[in-house]
Amino acid sequence: MVTEKKTAAPAASDKTASAKASPSVTDKASLDKASLEKASPNKPAAKSAKASEKGAGKQTPVNTPPKKSLPWFKIILLLLLIAALAASAWFGWMQWQQRTILEDQIQRGLATLDAKVERQQQAMSNAGQGQSREIDQLQKQLYSLRLVTNRQAEQILILGSATRGDWLLAEAAYLVRLANQRLQVERSVDNPLAILETVDNIFVQLNDPELLAVRNALAVDIAALRMTEKVDREGIYLELQAISSALETLAILESHADPEALLAAQPAQAVGSAKQAPSSLAETLERFTEKFGNLIVLQKREQPIEPLLSGAEQTMVRQNLYLLLEQAQSALLREEQSIYSSNLSKAEMLLRRYFQLNSESEATIARLQSLTDQSVSQTVPDISGSQSAIQTALNLRQNSSADEGPEQ
Repeated sequence: MVTEKKTAAPAASDKTASAKASPSVTDKASLDKASLEKASPNKPAAKSAKASEKGAGKQTPVNTPPKKSLPWFKIILLLLLIAALAASAWFGWMQWQQRTILEDQIQRGLATLDAKVERQQQAMSNAGQGQSREIDQLQKQLYSLRLVTNRQAEQILILGSATRGDWLLAEAAYLVRLANQRLQVERSVDNPLAILETVDNIFVQLNDPELLAVRNALAVDIAALRMTEKVDREGIYLELQAISSALETLAILESHADPEALLAAQPAQAVGSAKQAPSSLAETLERFTEKFGNLIVLQKREQPIEPLLSGAEQTMVRQNLYLLLEQAQSALLREEQSIYSSNLSKAEMLLRRYFQLNSESEATIARLQSLTDQSVSQTVPDISGSQSAIQTALNLRQNSSADEGPEQ
């Protein structure tokens, strides 16, 4: 019975609202139970009834609810749940961030790939345009080659029917062109003259009256070459080289004395060598006085006296002479008359001013004067008349052979 009351108490506490509504019913039930226990002969039952009455008298009021305490394992579970939620949130945030970074990388990769594709497409389009241009150029070259082939085929047909005279005339035309080219390049009349004389011998072998006009033009060109004055550039160049090599042997003046003063300072030769011996003392004294007076000569010098040259200055003078002669050689090869003459004149002035006037230096100065007066510009005649005449004869023969071909 006690257990039933204990179990009924929590139920009453849980249902406080119903207990507040009917408090008299529970009091009646407890009184009935107590009367029943008194009627029973068992003492322990009476004691229990009394105890129950005491307990009923000391029962807690129904209106005050009991205090509830949260167990410790529920707190742990709550903390674990919060930690799991935080971990899942952090993990989800990391996954979202990684996914964002991955999406950015994918976007950049796609943009790079698109740029590469565009560049490749542009390169392919440029390559296609370049190939189309190359194809056009090849087609043009093919067309030009076809034209050349057709012309060569026509020439082969013409050459197939050519005679020995045609071959000799073609050879003469080639030699005349060669002579004209060598005349313009070499600036010499020897080789072109020899070539034109060979061409004249070819016309002698042909002995064709139709080629008299060609031989006339050829004779005019040969005469022009023969009457052209030749310039020996090789000889002048080698002579200037020899003069440059001989400068080492020429002596430079130690002091620049006036040649006239040197001549005047020399003792006069004895005038009496051609005369007879003196016959008297007076004549002897007169001749002695005359010779003694000739020993001392006073002369006024208008030019300033130049100082002696040092070793470095002497080397500089020789180097200037070498440089002037080399420039004259270069002007000779370029046919520059003014530069050539000017350099040789300057070299002559240096020789007269700084070198001793002995036989070697005077011979060198005389040779420089003769070389200065020579002309180094080669005049070249016009020999294109024979070339034009031969080309005209060839064209006439080719036209006549072409006209005769279809008739056959």
